[in-house]
Amino acid sequence: MKRAMECLSPIGVGAGRAIGGTLVLALIFLVLKQPRTIRRTDLLPLMGVVFLGFVWPHSIQPELVARHGGAFVGLTVGLTPLLTILVSIPILGIWPTLRQTIGVIGALACLMALMFDYGRQSVPIADIILAISVPLTYSTANSIIRRYLRHLPPLELTLICLATAGSILLPLSMVVRNHRTANLDQLGSALLAVGILGVVGTGIATFLFNRLVQDQGPLFAGMTTNLVPIGAVLWGRADGEHITMIQVLALVGILIMVTYVQTAPRKLPEVTVEASPTA
Repeated sequence: MKRAMECLSPIGVGAGRAIGGTLVLALIFLVLKQPRTIRRTDLLPLMGVVFLGFVWPHSIQPELVARHGGAFVGLTVGLTPLLTILVSIPILGIWPTLRQTIGVIGALACLMALMFDYGRQSVPIADIILAISVPLTYSTANSIIRRYLRHLPPLELTLICLATAGSILLPLSMVVRNHRTANLDQLGSALLAVGILGVVGTGIATFLFNRLVQDQGPLFAGMTTNLVPIGAVLWGRADGEHITMIQVLALVGILIMVTYVQTAPRKLPEVTVEASPTA
């Protein structure tokens, strides 16, 4: 995203990644010759997933990355599992256990320390709220998929969502102008970055993620985002971004809380022993 933003607008980057993902998944869909299974009753939840899981985050993330770096955005994305626990209450009717409640409270304390540190670095509170809105909308979209769209094949579901998001973002990118001066010398690397982001980071990755959501649930799938902050911090450090010790400690704290939530001891199955053998 950071490389693509040197020439493209934030919405243009979002449109490019949606179109790139659509093309690769459409090719796979045609090769596999999969039948269409979408129903008319799926349209409303599909539109909710498109706006919450694709249009909004794909438009917001590139701008935040350009303003404050990839580490800033990556750290907030790591909140997806814990926000999923909260979102699952109204959408899925699943209330958190005592262990999950402790994890949420502990992670929120780490989040407050993280946000305080970014506020001290003069990151506007509005940008912090926008950054947190991304994992919140991701969590909501994942829960909608789990409840209303579990019957759709993951490939078809992801293809429809990306194609719809691309058809919305592409014309929108032509209307909303880029407020930054484009560096045309970096046009080649920017287009290459969008291509990789679309094909690998959006098309293939989102297809696999949606499959996890449908098979294992949104909380289990959301656990994969725990690797995003680690990679974002490492890439940010390598790219010259300013990483503080408070941010690292807050990240470690969030990971510990999520791990604590997911490592609940499993009960052994009860074995019933009859008093006497039966014929």
